[in-house]
Amino acid sequence: MLKLLCCASELPPAVRKGELPNGAEQVANGYDQQKVAAYLPSISQLTVYYAPDVTAPGAEGHMLQPQPALRDRDYGLWSGQSLQVLGPAEQLAFLSDATFAPPGGESFAGSSQRIALWLGSLSQTPPVAVVLARPAVVRNLVLHVLYPGGPVGLAHAARVDVPPLSYSLLTCHAGRWRVGMLGAPV
Repeated sequence: MLKLLCCASELPPAVRKGELPNGAEQVANGYDQQKVAAYLPSISQLTVYYAPDVTAPGAEGHMLQPQPALRDRDYGLWSGQSLQVLGPAEQLAFLSDATFAPPGGESFAGSSQRIALWLGSLSQTPPVAVVLARPAVVRNLVLHVLYPGGPVGLAHAARVDVPPLSYSLLTCHAGRWRVGMLGAPV
């Protein structure tokens, strides 16, 4: 059985200002070694997968593995902009069409598929790991566990909240994923 403890990072400052985030900006990862030990007791060495847009953890004794596939969605030329400055047609497409991509950016479907492929590539070794990523990425991991085998759409994403600086636990046994915990506070 594989246990994957997902730690949602802080939100980028742009999001707090109502703007689309820039993926190059790193945010605090939310990793707390004591909390992780409480959720994953009796684990002396962990594999810690972390996204390039969150700060690397200070996790001595653990194997740190940067994972480009765990980065947040690329908003292209719209990074740093508020949706309010876009035209009504662009806003509608962005908010309702999972295949729509901002100029030079990535669609929701594209980023969701990238994250699903990463989750599907995990092996059962090591049996316990930690993921450090932005809340939207953790949400997409959870969505792929809840809705396996099919495309995950914007309507699915609107039904699951993963707060910043929270923990979610995913487990996999015999190839079947389950959500063990969602959005527990740090």
